[in-house]
This record gives sequence, C-alpha cells and structure tokens, in this order.
Amino acid sequence: MSDNGASRVPPVDETPAAESAEPITAVSLAWLPAGDYERALDLWPDFAGSDLVTGPDGPVAHPLYCRRMQQKLVEFAEAGFPGLAVAAIRVAPFAAWCAEQGQEPDSPEARAEYAAYLTAHGDHDVMAWPPGRNQQCWCGSGHKYKKCCAAASFIDTEPAPGRRPGCR
Repeated sequence: MSDNGASRVPPVDETPAAESAEPITAVSLAWLPAGDYERALDLWPDFAGSDLVTGPDGPVAHPLYCRRMQQKLVEFAEAGFPGLAVAAIRVAPFAAWCAEQGQEPDSPEARAEYAAYLTAHGDHDVMAWPPGRNQQCWCGSGHKYKKCCAAASFIDTEPAPGRRPGCR
C-alpha cells in the first residue's frame, strides 16, 4: 500500500490517474514532517506498514522517508502530473479534521483528502514542488533544495553502505 495523497487523484498506486473523471490540475502529496512522522508511526499501524515507511527492520528513519517521498515526487513529475505540491500533515490538526469528517486517520485516503483540503484552502504547510534550487528544501532540513533532496545523491532511495540516510 502506498501512502501518498493527491488533489483530485486517489492515493498513489491504488487507482490509476486515468480513471479520474476530471482533468488533473494539481497533485498534492501528503507528507509527515519530523516529530509528526514518529507520532504517526506509533498511532497508525497501517501507515507504519506502508511502502514509504517500511524498511527491512521496520519503519525507516524520517530522513529516509523523505528520500522515498522525493523519489515519488520525481516519478509524478516524470509522468507529467502538473502542479505538484507537498502538503505537510500535522498529527493533531489532521486527527481533529478526521473526527469532523468521520474519517480514520490511519487511512491513506483520509491523508489524500486532507492534503487536497490543505491545498484548496491555501494552507501555509503546502509547498510547491520542486522548490527553486536556492530555496529551502521541502523536507524541513533547513538546507537549500539543491544541497538536500535535489542533490544527485538522492536519486537512489537507499543510502550507500556506510552512509547515513537523509539530508545533508
């Protein structure tokens, strides 16, 4: 199961975009920042078992999760999806939204709908992707995008032996 969310597009890998009745004008992927990511792992077993999160020894560290998310964003861009954005999902407001909407927070569909909701409402936690090379990286590292997730070393999802996964 994948754990992405998108405006007008169901979660990645669960329903082909071609099945959408409306033209796709934007795609916002749900992403959990550091801190919220670790809380979500504890609270949501389905999220903890998703393909972006699961490693050979259980859930991966947040920097590797970000690398995997970067690869998903690249795949969306290469597939021609317009208007890509990353919607930061904060656990507490998301859980409150789910309660109001009658949704389960452990559902990839709920995260997808929430990402679309944040994007439609111009939330400050939604960042256009890719950021400019000299802009701050979307992953929250505080580094410039060109020195972080856009760096050539991030093409491979898994780190080289002996290297720590994640942003520099």
